[in-house]
This record gives sequence, C-alpha cells and structure tokens, in this order.
Amino acid sequence: MAVKKISRNERYMLKGALKRNGFDEWRIVTNGFNKTTGEEKTFLIEFYVVNPALSPDKCVLGFKSRNKKSASDLQYALAGTQAATTMQTEEFVQPSFAMVKAGMLSENGKQMNSYFPPNQLEFGKTDYLIKVGGASGEMCMLTDDATYGSVCVTSADLQEKPELLCQAGSMSWSLKFKKQIEFTPDYHGAGNHWACFGARTSFEGRIIFDGEEYVVMPKKSYGYIDKNWGKNFVSPVYHLNSSNFTSIINGKVMDHSCVAVQGVYNDKLSVLICLEGTKIEFHADKHKKYTITYECTEMPEDDEGVRLHWTVSIHDRKRVVDIDVFCNASAMFIRDYECPEGGRKLLKILGGGNGTGELKVFNKIKKNLELIEDVRIANVVCEYGNIEFPET
Repeated sequence: MAVKKISRNERYMLKGALKRNGFDEWRIVTNGFNKTTGEEKTFLIEFYVVNPALSPDKCVLGFKSRNKKSASDLQYALAGTQAATTMQTEEFVQPSFAMVKAGMLSENGKQMNSYFPPNQLEFGKTDYLIKVGGASGEMCMLTDDATYGSVCVTSADLQEKPELLCQAGSMSWSLKFKKQIEFTPDYHGAGNHWACFGARTSFEGRIIFDGEEYVVMPKKSYGYIDKNWGKNFVSPVYHLNSSNFTSIINGKVMDHSCVAVQGVYNDKLSVLICLEGTKIEFHADKHKKYTITYECTEMPEDDEGVRLHWTVSIHDRKRVVDIDVFCNASAMFIRDYECPEGGRKLLKILGGGNGTGELKVFNKIKKNLELIEDVRIANVVCEYGNIEFPET
C-alpha cells in the first residue's frame, strides 16, 4: 500500500524559537443535519498549540488568577498595613498548552475548550498529523483523511475555572474527509503563515452535539480545512470561506468551486477562488500587483434582524472580483484565543457559518468589463476579529 504524501505545512510547525513563542492551529469546518429534525448546522473543530516548550508538563492558562507578590508584600499583607492595598495582585504570564476547540457556528452556537499539557501531544507520524490526550481522558486526533475526538465542559468546570474561556456543553465527532481543492503556494509573512490545503473538502460521518446526533453527508458538508501558525496573530482578522456555489447565470450547482479569503496581512487580503477548476488567486505576500478594498460593517436592523456585511473588491490588470456576504448577528458568537506573547492579550473573533451572498468575476477589456461569472454563495463562514488588550 502506497504511503500518502502529506505536505510539510499540514504538519506540526512549532520548531526552534516558535516552541517558546509561537502557535500552530488547524481549523476544520463542516455542516451536518440533525438526525431527528433535519435542521442544518455548521460545526467547527480546532487543534491549537501555543508555546509548548515553556511548560511541557503542565497547562499554563494566562487568564488564571495568580498573585504577584514579593516577600515584603506578604509581610505588609500579614501586618495589615496600608502598603498591602497597593501591592500588585495579578501576574501576567505567557500561555503554554495544547487545546482542542469544538463548537457550533449557527443559531445558539457556542464553543467548548479542552486543554492538555504539551507533553501529551503526539505528532510527526506517518498515519496522523496530530494527536492529543490519552487513555485516561479525552483523546482527539487529526489525520490526512479523518478526525475523531470529544470535548466536554460542565457548568461546574466553568465555575471553578473561568479561565477556560468557553461555554458549557459537549461535542464528539467521527469524520472522514476528502480534500478536493487546495491552493499553493501558501501565505508566508514575517510572523504569520497560512496554508489553505482543504478549501473544498467533503466530510462524512456523525457529530453528537449536546446529546443530539447530526449526520454529515459528503455532498452537503461544504467542508473546509486550513492552518495558521507563526509567532503572532494577525489583527484585524478577516476571513470568508464557502464551497456552496450556484451560478446565477445558468442556475447550475457548481460542484468544483470554492472561495477562501484570509487576512489582514499588511493591509491586504489573500483571496483564493476556484470556478469549476479554474483558479483565480491573489496572494498578499506575492509581487503580483492588485488593489483591494474590504470592509465588515453592521447593517441597520430590518425584517431579518441585525446583519453584518462583508465586502471585498479586487482589481488587477486583467480582472475585477467583487464579493458581498451577509450574516445574521443572531447566528454568530465570539471565540477567544490567548495570544502567544501573553500579557492577557486575547484574539476575539466574531464568527458564524450561515452567511449568504454573491461573487462576481469580470474580465477587463480595454475600458469595459465583461461579466464572466455571477455566483450565489451560501453556507459562508464569516469571521472578523481583533486583539483585545488588558485594561491598565
């Protein structure tokens, strides 16, 4: 049996200096249908590792309360003197842990986080990309064609450990997948890298979310897999992805198409599009010149409630690409990620998985534009975020 070739950037990347100041994150998105009601939901699974060499044997969560005090501070406190009231009570640290995040990017969505000491990580094998956990507790794994795992957080857990930065709930999954469209080369910046090796991915299997079973079917999974790693998070975060395409021109479902938008990288976005096998790529780190404008704005409330609006417009010497996506605010929630540099910095991402919109591609012919494709896109994963700094 031939050994499957796994690209380098799909694998664990925290080597050298990144082991002490860096992060590695695999992101998996798929849709499933409630086995009882038929309701469609979007699910998220993430494997996140940060600063593993700082504390290999024990999870260090930056938002856990820690007293910062010297011996003299303790003496003042024991004596009950006024100086005790001025002592610094919180110590900021760099985080060090492996985490699996599982959640639902739909109405009533939420996230659950399970943390592991970095020494429980396994990687570098030929049969899987990353595995974390063990026989004594939860075990989660990602291979080149499957992912399995479970995450459970109780209300009691959160009451005892609010630093978990999630909600109470449970999710388990057993999924196989086939990556159908990938994009290379990847984005490589000074402190951040992005690999989009599963821009269109078909998933099959089942998900149990808070005790309810969801069936994942290949043709309706609209799956996506990518990876971010490096020294720092980008901020702001601007992301869109979809593989549910229907041509407005001829009404046909486009089974070999997708779009992924990622950034912000030095005021630019990487925009990767595939239209029935034809790729149109704008890479933020390449010398190819293009101009891009983008926004994420809140729309006035209407009959559909409050919606957010993502707009992207790209121009180069050959083409114009316009993307418009709307997502209901009621179907979005905020996910939190501890920044590698610590100091209680949080990357907060507002995201949802039920965006809808339109993608248009034009060819430039002298001073005129020729419409090449007009596509209705659905099941769009929509995200926008920024780094939040601690109050001083």
